[in-house]
Amino acid sequence: MGDNSIIFKGSIEHLTIIMREEEDYSTILEQIKKKIASSGRFFKGATLSVRYKGRKLTKDQEDEIYKVLKDKSGANISSFEEDTTQDIKPEGKKDPPFLGSKIKMSNFYFKDLEEGVTKFHRGTIRSGQSVRFDGNLVVIGDVNPGGEVVATGNIVVMGLLRGVVHAGSNGNKRALVVALALQPTQLRIADIITRSPDENEAAINFIPELAYVKDGMVYTERYLPSRMN
Repeated sequence: MGDNSIIFKGSIEHLTIIMREEEDYSTILEQIKKKIASSGRFFKGATLSVRYKGRKLTKDQEDEIYKVLKDKSGANISSFEEDTTQDIKPEGKKDPPFLGSKIKMSNFYFKDLEEGVTKFHRGTIRSGQSVRFDGNLVVIGDVNPGGEVVATGNIVVMGLLRGVVHAGSNGNKRALVVALALQPTQLRIADIITRSPDENEAAINFIPELAYVKDGMVYTERYLPSRMN
């Protein structure tokens, strides 16, 4: 199943690894190694309690993954165990509409979304620079690799986004990330972290894209205002 075999969901002190139940163990192990190689620098120096869910593991498999996390992530792994809690879906709650359906974008992306207080930052955010705001954040410029933008609300970048972006930093999973070109080193909404892009990715295409959370995962797709008509 490739890169969809596992998902990392993390916070400052905790990491949950969601494994596809039907995937074979060798593939899962390789995907964990790839995830750590691409984003392990974000765990460096942290103390993490790690849990896994989805696929069942033997004791030997648990020990092997624990060793990989301990040796390769740069983090202090305080524990590694199965997450036995069950996800309970509220009775009567409907799933979000499927993206391929002919719905208006405003009915899906912007439902119950409050504008709130917004900060405008003019200029490029360079490596080593961090811009944070308690509310929505609009960057009129680029975010370079090594730069960081963090907001409790939505983040809009009117330029090329290649640094670290964290929207909904207070746990708001309804937050959105929008950019003219979306190629972040790390993209995070609430406590959900996506995989870093391939360093060998093709040339940049300046096509507006939007990132959002659905079913506990971060999705990105092209932003097409014409669908809002």
